[in-house]
Amino acid sequence: MKTSLILLLTALSTFVAVGQVSISLKVDRRQYLKHEPVTAVVTITNRSGRELDFASKLEGSIAHSWLDFSMRDSGGRAMQKRHNKVFQRAVIPAGRSMSRRVNLSGMFSVAKVGNFSVTAHVRRPGIDEASYTSNSGHFTVGSGSTLHSVPFGVPNSAFPKREYNVLTFNDGNKTAIYTQVMDTNTGISLSTYRLSEYLGFVKPRMALDRKNHLHVLYLASPEVFVHATVDQDGRHTGTEYFKRASGRKPHFVEFSDGQVVVAGAIKYDPAKEAKDAPKARRASERPK
Repeated sequence: MKTSLILLLTALSTFVAVGQVSISLKVDRRQYLKHEPVTAVVTITNRSGRELDFASKLEGSIAHSWLDFSMRDSGGRAMQKRHNKVFQRAVIPAGRSMSRRVNLSGMFSVAKVGNFSVTAHVRRPGIDEASYTSNSGHFTVGSGSTLHSVPFGVPNSAFPKREYNVLTFNDGNKTAIYTQVMDTNTGISLSTYRLSEYLGFVKPRMALDRKNHLHVLYLASPEVFVHATVDQDGRHTGTEYFKRASGRKPHFVEFSDGQVVVAGAIKYDPAKEAKDAPKARRASERPK
């Protein structure tokens, strides 16, 4: 009888501890392009009735993060981490929640096509060192369609031989256009960047300028073209918006000095149009 009572009290204390902190995980999208960063949001709610200070623990030269993740592949096998990320301290007042967006690709190698599941783990500070586990988030990594590839060089760098790729990928909801910089010697993606949604009615235009920066001109909506620029490391460096000029089709003009400009189009500012739209509606609604 005494043993049963002890077990019951232990079970109740465990239930109370679990109820003191809740943790949920949500992957930003269900489908990702191969090499694209996979991101998720972790939300932690403090129901302990007191402020909780989450901090990583140092044991000798090894740091144990208060926030951790585990991942499994499509075969249910646990995946090894690329490295152990240590998250910064977080203080959560009683009754409040805190959310953090994390780059899962930085911790796990998810560059292969397949299905994956990820779970978050939190270690609560204090004598009991209680731990909590989130729900599992599921996502799929797939291949895109390559529209354009061009090699280029970056002398005196760690990756002197590189290649730009322009790809499209449908995530099950919408089709987007991507730029990618690959190291041609190793096949490693130096950057895979989602530009925006994409309509395939008009073939995209691509060009390199005198700095070997990539320019992409594509149709993003029935009336709007996007001119995006990307540098040699795959960083998105600029975006311009255009609409068709009367009777003309937007295209690139490449000058002998290596400059690339958009012709056959009228520059367009979507932010200004959104700001002016309410005024236009109010004017049309006035009684005559």
